[in-house]
Amino acid sequence: MSQGYICSALNSGDANYLQMAYCLAISLKLTQSTVSRLSVVVDRAADVPAVYRQVFDHVIELPVDHSAPNGWRVQNYHQLYVLSPYDETVTLDADMLFFKDVSKWWDVMRRKEIVAATRVLDYRGNLVTHNPYRENFYRCGLPDVHNGFLFFRKSPLTERLFQTMREFTLEWETACTRYFGQPEIYSGDASLALALRHLQLEEVCQTHDTGGIPVFIHMKTGMQGWSGAVDGDWRKYASIEWSDRLDLKIEGYDIRFPLHYHLRDFLSPELLLRYEEALQHQLRCPAP
Repeated sequence: MSQGYICSALNSGDANYLQMAYCLAISLKLTQSTVSRLSVVVDRAADVPAVYRQVFDHVIELPVDHSAPNGWRVQNYHQLYVLSPYDETVTLDADMLFFKDVSKWWDVMRRKEIVAATRVLDYRGNLVTHNPYRENFYRCGLPDVHNGFLFFRKSPLTERLFQTMREFTLEWETACTRYFGQPEIYSGDASLALALRHLQLEEVCQTHDTGGIPVFIHMKTGMQGWSGAVDGDWRKYASIEWSDRLDLKIEGYDIRFPLHYHLRDFLSPELLLRYEEALQHQLRCPAP
């Protein structure tokens, strides 16, 4: 039974998602005791540098692009089901990093065919009880799901879910009118939530019977509980401290869960170099 992570690293504006996915792959190799494989979906496999290929399990070309011209590429999320090379898969966002071993989560998640993160945390580790970016979700009673950490097992049920997401993606205006009653900016999370509602799988995928996992830290500014914080760059409101071992503290709080750092320029050349050096050290001096 093969297991692994997968993420998209498709060109979008000035964001280097391939580089982010590369660092994510390194962070998995540095922290995970069992499942540390990451496959990446790209526009052109030939454009992936050889050094990046060394840390990716598979480099997969996107077969068909369903995204809008000059826009975000999130409309291709539904393709991760058929593109995943694994029997059991976790989808991640490229702009994430892991700091602690979550290998035990797989034993829990695999009891279900699909389980999405229905809880996200702020940097303090507190549960985000109200997401200001999801007022339409709350108004319509949709599940507060996040595809930034979603587990699925290949099965007829999950195939049907991803196929429904595809249908909604290609007819997004119609889907929005039916469920939201108004236009809604496309997001993979919204597509997932609507597909779950359509197939009556909302309860099936949630984490009430998995001890609350999976869960991750979401660093969008509006989710941190800061009064009067309006700038999208959360670094203006919180200090960042990296240890020599690449442990991270934000405003003095240890980051223990997977971190969705969200900012396109968070991964500096200096930070990426430190991750590369840490991986080389691990390869030279593997743990006993």
